[in-house]
Amino acid sequence: MSTGYIEHLKELFCDIHEGVMKNLRETDKEYSELVRNNIEESIKIREILKSLNDEDRAFILRNKDCTGRLEWIERETIYFQGYKDCIKLMNILELI
Repeated sequence: MSTGYIEHLKELFCDIHEGVMKNLRETDKEYSELVRNNIEESIKIREILKSLNDEDRAFILRNKDCTGRLEWIERETIYFQGYKDCIKLMNILELI
C-alpha cells in the first residue's frame, strides 16, 4: 500500500474512533461511569505526583505516555486488521 493511502486510512481511523468513543460515552452507562471515575482519580493522581521528586514524577509521566501510545498503536492495528479481514471476507463471499 502507498504511504498516502495508509495516511488517509489513519486519518479516517481517527475520525471513526472519535465518533465511536462519543457514541460509547452516550450509550454505555458503565463506560460513562468509568470515564467519570477516571477523571476524578486523575485529579488525585496529579496531587500525588506533585509530592514526588522531579525524577520520579518524570519517570511516571513517561510511563503513562508510553502506555497511552502503546494502547493507541494496538487499537489502530486491531482496527486496520478488522478492515483487512472485512475485505477478505467480502471477497470470500464474492460480494466484491
